[in-house]
Amino acid sequence: MEDEATKRRGALGVVDYVLVIGAGLGGLAAVRELRRGFQVTVVDAKEYFEFTPGILRAYVQPSHWETLIFPYQEVLERRLKVTFLWGEVSAIDADEHYATVKTTSGEEFVEYHFCLIASGCNFNQFSPTGESPWFPVIHEVSRMANYLDERYLEGRRQRIMRENQELNELNTREASVLVVGGGYQGVQWACELKFFFPALRVVLTDFMPRCLGPLPEDAAAYCEEYMKRVGITTQYNVKYDEKSAAFWDRIKLPSRADKTYLLSGAKHSNYFVGEEVWSNRGPGGGGWILVNKYLQVVTKSGDRWGEGVVFAVGDCVFGGVGEAPKWEIPPVPKTGFPAEQQAIHACRNIKALDRKWFARRCLCVPWQHTCGPRSLRPSWFPWAASVFAISLGPQDGVVICGASEKGAGRIFCRGKLASALKEVIEATKVASSRHEFGLSRILWHYIHHCRGPLCC
Repeated sequence: MEDEATKRRGALGVVDYVLVIGAGLGGLAAVRELRRGFQVTVVDAKEYFEFTPGILRAYVQPSHWETLIFPYQEVLERRLKVTFLWGEVSAIDADEHYATVKTTSGEEFVEYHFCLIASGCNFNQFSPTGESPWFPVIHEVSRMANYLDERYLEGRRQRIMRENQELNELNTREASVLVVGGGYQGVQWACELKFFFPALRVVLTDFMPRCLGPLPEDAAAYCEEYMKRVGITTQYNVKYDEKSAAFWDRIKLPSRADKTYLLSGAKHSNYFVGEEVWSNRGPGGGGWILVNKYLQVVTKSGDRWGEGVVFAVGDCVFGGVGEAPKWEIPPVPKTGFPAEQQAIHACRNIKALDRKWFARRCLCVPWQHTCGPRSLRPSWFPWAASVFAISLGPQDGVVICGASEKGAGRIFCRGKLASALKEVIEATKVASSRHEFGLSRILWHYIHHCRGPLCC
């Protein structure tokens, strides 16, 4: 394996090529770690970054969207000095170490020494490909049914404006809106709707016995009390069935809802990797990328895929490593923020493999390729994955810490303080993602390079 890797390095040149698939939070974190000493190519199917955790507010307050986005070319090429390829990865040849990318002008083949997949996921288990308002419709198989091309900034802007216009019209006629899914996303969306469109009749349903599912009971009780206070109807232990009259009768909407939003579960978008590395279980019935404790992609039999040079992090992976109850890494929630810590860890292991395989083969390599550890380090449960900041409209909220397993965790703060804290998190995270100098970059660098509240 080492000899093959060395030959491939010689074929591509002295500097190692790293392909990063996906330029969300995890992909950008990887770029920041690898841009010195490696030749990095970043592929994303859209031309812009969008901070997904803040997108709910943008639909009810479109001006907010402008604070959540920036063009990739400006940040990746001008500030971070890496190559940005605007296109969709359609396949990875793990044996030959290259990816096929469908760009806006044709098809390209991108070779790599190392590949890091941070492609995220979609948030609607009821649609064929998981498309929903919460994430731009950018993949080719999804765009066929969408009249707006959300790969472009203008297409995404039009989608948000039209959704907001429809909500205004529904509010004018005091229509009913059904939110399916009582997790933190569903609760946030129901509360945003009721605050900005008070004339709407908002109904939230879930198949679980309460809202917030596995999160602490006191946090669920706080959110439930808030929803009742503002007039949101909640119905639990109800399975969504659009075609069932009994379902609509049970949630007290016999004439059906005027508008339905589905925020239940997640769905993978890992169609560009082979099914041999897909999980057979997980949200949406499986299809999540399997990794080992070093975050290397593995097959269902546990063998390293692509000679161990392909890594995957964040929402695209299965989540846990091993089997319950003796997990090597417990299941990680798909919330976005853990992707950054995992990406930084994967980059540490990429650098270790680079030093081990390549550093002694050539004397003209940069110092980054020779100094440092050469052994892989096992990953762990990212501590940021146990933190949930839930907004209940712009003036209330709840922040939960320590929610690393079902029912665990506690309320860190609530009310206006929690709402303000979430806004601070959002503003500083977007600024850090833009690679702006200042406190935001220092703060998030420290957070994502720590194993816990103290440095590891």
